Amino acid sequence: MKLLLTGVRSATDAECVGALRPSRGRLLDARTGFARPGRGAGWRFALGSALAGFVAMVSAGMAMAQTVATAPCKATIAVIGGTYLNDALLNSSYLGQTFRIQTPVGESPEIACGKANGVDFYYIHGHGQGRWVETWTALYKLGVKEAIGGATAGGVNPEMKTRDFVVPSDFIDFNISRPRALPKQIYAAGETILPRYTPATDPLLDDILVDETRKRLAADASLKDIRVHKGGVVIQAAGGRFETPAEIRFFKQIGGDMVTMNVGSEMAYARMAGVNYASLVVISNPAEGLGDWRFEDLTAIYRSLNKVSLDIVIAALPRIAGLAGKPRVGDALRIHPEMTSK
Repeated sequence: MKLLLTGVRSATDAECVGALRPSRGRLLDARTGFARPGRGAGWRFALGSALAGFVAMVSAGMAMAQTVATAPCKATIAVIGGTYLNDALLNSSYLGQTFRIQTPVGESPEIACGKANGVDFYYIHGHGQGRWVETWTALYKLGVKEAIGGATAGGVNPEMKTRDFVVPSDFIDFNISRPRALPKQIYAAGETILPRYTPATDPLLDDILVDETRKRLAADASLKDIRVHKGGVVIQAAGGRFETPAEIRFFKQIGGDMVTMNVGSEMAYARMAGVNYASLVVISNPAEGLGDWRFEDLTAIYRSLNKVSLDIVIAALPRIAGLAGKPRVGDALRIHPEMTSK
């Protein structure tokens, strides 16, 4: 039996385990997955929180996901949860049965069957809990064609203010510890997968997310000061900690607009798996050295904008489903021709 820790921003499996080790911190930071600075026996708090969450889950009658040979539901759209959604979708009425499947590279993370606005979808929480290859291999095996991801991010571009939404279009990857490709054995015989990323995301999905975000913001006067930015370069940092001010200055010099820890990997793996991908990013704070902020500010961001992000994604689902069968830009950017002189 595996314990799933939910709602931790950008944490890998190792980071979740690390959060349970002795620490001086008291609270798990939502971005790094580690304990926040503070006083007291942080390991007792972290372990107690994890156990309390597990007990609450069992008490609520939630069954642990079973590993199955065939998915109990069928969908071609996946929603990949990050801190832009956090627990908003988990706490909604849109999700049903959960399951896991075996893949050539191991067991998938927990996958939920979802349905909203008449559209079936799969949901994977927390970017797949650090199980990158298993996650995207499972989506490939399930026949997923469209995926929406996202995250919260530090704003590097001064035009991207705290609470703004961004639909990014490109990435620079500094997280080189993750596998660079999906395993060859999952693909059809003879396919050489060496994808291009020009563009890195699907323009049709980008347009849908931008349009639905604008509609949602316009419908609520309390959100009138929030803007949506179409396009932008994600700097994917290595993770495990926040960046230093010097790193942020470097990221700005090389053209980064925002910094986060998972969206770049999702863009990369999605194209490898033949999945059209776009993401919805919320600027949760100025990047380090570019403005003052506190951990408490993140809590307010999550409470105010996670539900808004969910509304946007749910509203987009019928339009995404309507793209089925249409030619897509990624179709010609994935399979490399045979490397032969014959």
